[in-house]
Amino acid sequence: MIKFLFILVNAFAVFIYSLFGGDNGITLSGNIPKTITAGQEVPIELKITKGSMSGFAKLQLELPEGLSLKELDNKGANYSYMDGVAKWVWASLPSEGEIIIKATLVAGASASGAKTIGAKYSFVENNAKQVVEMVPIEITVEAGSGTTAAVTTNETPTNTNTTSTTAVETNTQTSSNKEPAGNVTVVRTITKGASDAEYIINLKVKKGSTRGFARYSDELPTGVVAKAISTDGSSFSVADGKVKFVWVSVLLKDELELSYSMTSTVTVSMMLKGEYSYLEDNQSKKYLLTPEPLALTVNAAVATNTETAVTPTVATITETVAVVTPTETAVTPTVAVVTPTETAVTPTETLAVVTPTETPTNTNTVENVAKQDGNVNYMVQIGAFTNGNVNASVLEQKFRISESVKSEFSGGFSKFMVGSHSQYKDARDQRESIRNNNGVKGAFVVAYNQSKRITVQEALMISNQKWFK
Repeated sequence: MIKFLFILVNAFAVFIYSLFGGDNGITLSGNIPKTITAGQEVPIELKITKGSMSGFAKLQLELPEGLSLKELDNKGANYSYMDGVAKWVWASLPSEGEIIIKATLVAGASASGAKTIGAKYSFVENNAKQVVEMVPIEITVEAGSGTTAAVTTNETPTNTNTTSTTAVETNTQTSSNKEPAGNVTVVRTITKGASDAEYIINLKVKKGSTRGFARYSDELPTGVVAKAISTDGSSFSVADGKVKFVWVSVLLKDELELSYSMTSTVTVSMMLKGEYSYLEDNQSKKYLLTPEPLALTVNAAVATNTETAVTPTVATITETVAVVTPTETAVTPTVAVVTPTETAVTPTETLAVVTPTETPTNTNTVENVAKQDGNVNYMVQIGAFTNGNVNASVLEQKFRISESVKSEFSGGFSKFMVGSHSQYKDARDQRESIRNNNGVKGAFVVAYNQSKRITVQEALMISNQKWFK
């Protein structure tokens, strides 16, 4: 009898491990208190043990009624919160083996009783979507007593006035969607590298309270190679003659620190031009750095150490660009059943902004990004597959699509789109129609600029259009 019970317990343990931990070593756990007082805010942590896993991933935390969440440290993910569901989406996972997400759990003033918090981590492995779930956590919300309920359990309140002030500030912030002025500044420091043909570019971007999409870029002449050193949560790339650091959603901290190396195998004399593009109060703006002369040579070079202090002047804002929450997309290809699935949009492509045709003056400036019509085109993606047997005609027949289905091959996937719209709203309407009438639940809007795929947010910024849910 004892032996039988021992076997049963072991089998049950293996079942629980395979259910929540999986056999691939990827786990999800939470550091969440067992009790919280109504009106109270407490810090929590979610830990993802991912090992060497990379690429697209999503963390989702589900909160019951009466509980909500505030973002603290997103580890480079794009964060969103709506109707009790918090989501962190990575177009490309950080390199560390463990990711610890930090947030603040908030209990409503009228919340009470036992609550259950659940979470799951989704990722792509061997071209298939995988999901690891956290063991549900039970938390009890106890009745509060006035304003003192806002004090966390691990802190001792000095007086009730402090708690009352905090509550008033929180209510003020949530009652207004207007962001305070960003007062953005950028300091660029150029130092000599390990050889005469190398320089290290260090950047400090004081972004203040600005958030959402942002990009820093330096022009890079032909024959010069750039490599990232520190990206601070951004996606680094070299394309179209520029070094680029792109954030789908910049980190919450006030200052970003970036650095990269610049090397050359030929003698190069250049003017290093840079700019930081960002959103402030739903308006697209950019900060231009003063161009700096730079010389790289194989044999000998004079080290140039400069530090550019910045005093921005903010231009009058006349146009607005809606902040777009990037679509969360994951690739879930299939072999037997044709099921269109979403694919991640990597925010490393060109953000078209106004580039001055003349050498800027010796002062740095903050400017609005003027409207550029360009050649922006919006389409609706209905699927992405690695299965070579899936083609446009198969999808047209399966989903009863009467219009032509376009396709392209990118990143190892065949992607299929319909429609062609100059206005985002028209593409949004077609997306909803395809979801509701054709059964393609995973359909979503994609954007192109002069036949080059870009993020929807970049397209909206270029064409100065508003985003519609």
